[in-house]
Amino acid sequence: MKISWQEEELELLPEKAIFWSREKTLFLADPHFGKAASFRKVGIPISEASCENDLVNLSLLVRKTSAQTIVFLGDFLHARTSRSELIKTMLFEWRCQFPGIELHLIRGNHDLKSGDPWAELEIKCHNEPMRMCSWDCRHHPLNDSSIPYFAGHLHPGYSLHGKGRVSVRSACFQVGEKRIILPAFGSFTGLQNIKLELHDQVFMTDGVNILKVPIIHNVCKGKWHH
Repeated sequence: MKISWQEEELELLPEKAIFWSREKTLFLADPHFGKAASFRKVGIPISEASCENDLVNLSLLVRKTSAQTIVFLGDFLHARTSRSELIKTMLFEWRCQFPGIELHLIRGNHDLKSGDPWAELEIKCHNEPMRMCSWDCRHHPLNDSSIPYFAGHLHPGYSLHGKGRVSVRSACFQVGEKRIILPAFGSFTGLQNIKLELHDQVFMTDGVNILKVPIIHNVCKGKWHH
């Protein structure tokens, strides 16, 4: 779904990423590669299938968009335990498919614990924020900012409620006048229900389709309805 934001055309992708076609740049947040290793560390036998699938999806996104740059908005690796030979091999094999793509990482809270990715991946790492065009790229959202920005960290989700007990909950993009919070790209991550602000728009994704949720703000009661 294409939107206009800060006088630029952006495409919200159901694969939980944003494509800026003018600069052939993909933005995604919170892949948390190697999260399953943290569970195995404490004796819970979980495979790295989620990491493998996420890298397959990332490859499909690159081919779909012909992106020349990828900006990871924090939490590339989940933890120090993610620095295993298996994860290293998976990431190296992915990088070998796309040696010419420029990669950037905005360090998030998990990156500060796990350390920067292996140097051979050739990912340029930055402390937040990193300026691109008229906006900043960061990991942590701000309560108030004079500079528009992209961020992650929250793993935003939204719920739609129907008649009776019918409800649907999924990852979403939270789009405001001065900030866009991206959903977590990693499939092995949870969701946090978002708190809407005035003029926010919500775009839910099930991984296949994007749904714009009509939000009506009740000024008198200070509540939002869909």
